[in-house]
Amino acid sequence: MVSIQTMHAHNPLSAMYYLEVKEGINILNINLSQNGLNAALKKHYSKINFENLPHTEYKQLTVNYLKENFHLVINGNTINLLEGGIKLGDHQTDAKFLVSELPETFENLNVTIKAFIGNEHHQTVFSLLLNGHTSKVILNQNNNYTASVIIRNDLMLVTTKPFNKNYLWCFVLIPIFLIGKKLIVKTN
Repeated sequence: MVSIQTMHAHNPLSAMYYLEVKEGINILNINLSQNGLNAALKKHYSKINFENLPHTEYKQLTVNYLKENFHLVINGNTINLLEGGIKLGDHQTDAKFLVSELPETFENLNVTIKAFIGNEHHQTVFSLLLNGHTSKVILNQNNNYTASVIIRNDLMLVTTKPFNKNYLWCFVLIPIFLIGKKLIVKTN
């Protein structure tokens, strides 16, 4: 599990996604900085004049943007954002989405949240509440806004890519080649 410093959703450099897995209903809660959201939408929808955009259209663009930039796979099955709602505030925007059916047991999870990557130094915290246990991962530029985790004791544990040993033979062959080349040059 990754530990994090406390962050507030109105920080323009952060967003919080919180997946609550509960019996009967599963909800993704999203807390965003209004300034960060505004900047991201203006970059993503650069041809739209936001000054005169009606409130309902702004909300729809926000929902579309959030859905387009959220990718969650649990045990190899893609999880979709379904119906939801959004509450715009002066400093913070909150969104809630129902998610498609989740598996009974979680073995692994892959999450990619590319929303807000155009906002410099942005990071997203993805949290999972599973059977009363909450765990978090930070998605940022360093991990390409993606995390692959395994689930142990209802907590997310970050996995690392296995070390590729296929090229280690180079470390053996190169010195042998160089030494052999020297020996051939000396004997000629």
